[in-house]
Amino acid sequence: MTKKKKTKKPRIISLLPMPDSLDSHHYYHVTPRYWPSLIFIFPMLIAFELGTYIRQGGCVEGGSQLVATYLIERLVRVFGDYGFYFPGLLVVVILLACHILAKHPWKFDVFVLAGMLGESIIWTVPLLVFERVLHQAVLAGADSPLTGWLDQVIRCFGAGIYEELVFRFICMNILSLLLVDLFRLPKTPSTVFIIFASAAIFAAQHHPPLGAAQFNFIEFLFRSAAGVYLAGLFFFRGFGIAVGTHAFFDVIVVTIAAVRA
Repeated sequence: MTKKKKTKKPRIISLLPMPDSLDSHHYYHVTPRYWPSLIFIFPMLIAFELGTYIRQGGCVEGGSQLVATYLIERLVRVFGDYGFYFPGLLVVVILLACHILAKHPWKFDVFVLAGMLGESIIWTVPLLVFERVLHQAVLAGADSPLTGWLDQVIRCFGAGIYEELVFRFICMNILSLLLVDLFRLPKTPSTVFIIFASAAIFAAQHHPPLGAAQFNFIEFLFRSAAGVYLAGLFFFRGFGIAVGTHAFFDVIVVTIAAVRA
């Protein structure tokens, strides 16, 4: 009697997902991949980068007022001053590199994108309900006055992309590499800690010394809870849907505020 060979279990949070399974073409398995995520968020990325560039009169420095883009710019400038630089290039490079290393197929059903759009909008509903219960405003933290609704919408797209990149994609994977891979800590409790730690970091970055918003416990509670929720979406449904949910929630909130003003 031969012993059954044990297969190595993938890490709970993995920068490089496992190769395709038998259900690889099912919508649920396609959406977390990096190539569909990149195609899905690309219009939002262009809207933010081009919109910010045009609205700031051709200035790419400091126009977005987002802590996440500031952190990305500082990280890139560690390797040199590149002058004319869009953080969006880094998003594209990261997702393409991960897609290539994961060896996932380039092709997917175009209806996957429609499904991701609908799913992202549906996932905003719990956030909107919770936000209304606490009577607080934008997840992106637009506490400083902006010039108008269009500028706020552009900023919402940037918040969705870059805050998910920094505080979910990068932060959660780094913590996973440290706790699970390097220190060999148990996966389940490590994952719970990673989700809550990334959510707390996400909420804290809206306040000094990085953010401009004065500390308010209710706002911090909402952003922490939203961070846990978005981390769960990132974990179970992938980067693209987490970005879509974050961005569309922000757009809905600022649009409601603009209509009521």
